Amino acid sequence: MKYEEIMAAIKDINGPWSNAACMGYCRMAMKSVGVDEKTQNDVLRELHFCMDTVSVEEAAGEG
Repeated sequence: MKYEEIMAAIKDINGPWSNAACMGYCRMAMKSVGVDEKTQNDVLRELHFCMDTVSVEEAAGEG
């Protein structure tokens, strides 16, 4: 099996969830409650950093 075939087979292994979808939900929620655009961008930048540096288990423990 070629690399491309493997990647195509596993790309939706966890369903449609992705970091991009999570960030989109986060922005939508912030807009909904009236958070200004600068703060939205600051929060999303920090969220992106957290996604790169914090494990899923650690993040779940914060919820």
